[in-house]
Amino acid sequence: MTLVRSLVTWCLLLLLIGCGGSGSSDDPITFDTDSPAASQPSEPSVEPTDPETAQPSRQKPSIEIASAPIGGNVETTENGYQCAEVNWLGRNPIPDGTTIQVGSPHLEPGGVFELDQTGCGDKSPPCGTDLVWQSNTFKPCFVGVRQIADGNAVQLILSASAECATEADCESLQGQVPGSQISFTPGPPSG
Repeated sequence: MTLVRSLVTWCLLLLLIGCGGSGSSDDPITFDTDSPAASQPSEPSVEPTDPETAQPSRQKPSIEIASAPIGGNVETTENGYQCAEVNWLGRNPIPDGTTIQVGSPHLEPGGVFELDQTGCGDKSPPCGTDLVWQSNTFKPCFVGVRQIADGNAVQLILSASAECATEADCESLQGQVPGSQISFTPGPPSG
């Protein structure tokens, strides 16, 4: 009987230890795995040292203008020379974000005048492929000619290309003033 009592006592004792713990609370013991103490600190991920890949470039809208809408005063100088002050007559002011690259001037029809910047003296800049017009930096350019034969009036043609901030801005540059409004009129026959 002592043996049975000893076994029963041990079983009860084990049962009390396993079920009750310290006996101060009836709540079960839980572990919070989300607490900062439960998780180990980790190192931040390593940033790559390679350069980031570039985003694909977006082409701005652009147009070619075979005969730019230009106008200006033509001044006759000495010995058959003339000089035209060339201004942009298209959408004015030129839209913000739009760049107009001036092309090379030419004359239609040919054979009466030839391009000769001497006719403009010290007026500058000359109209040419290194000239850019923008709304905030616009200033006229100059084209000089020299009369080489008798004939009728000759029109100054200045091609241009425009790069715009929007397609609508490019469309607004076309069709307002048709081409060049500048012509050179030959003087009396030389003799």
